[in-house]
Amino acid sequence: MAITVEEEKKPVNWIAITITIVLVGVIFLGSYFIFFKKPEIIEIVVPGSLRELNELSKIDFDPSNVINAPTFKILRQFSAVVTSTTPGRSNPFKPF
Repeated sequence: MAITVEEEKKPVNWIAITITIVLVGVIFLGSYFIFFKKPEIIEIVVPGSLRELNELSKIDFDPSNVINAPTFKILRQFSAVVTSTTPGRSNPFKPF
């Protein structure tokens, strides 16, 4: 006569599975409606500082206006010209 020993099977937690499926569905539907169905909702959420950056990106910049400005011409260089030296010795194998 054989004795069979089996472990108890744990019951399936249907509540956790249902909650997980509902959360994934809500996230999917929410992202669909925000990004694809009504993308203008995203523009409402944008802070004011980003709107100002959008206006700044439309400004035309001409470097020649800056260089030819009278205030740019009065600038002076206050430091001396830096000269570069050759690092190390001319012959590194020569003894000191």
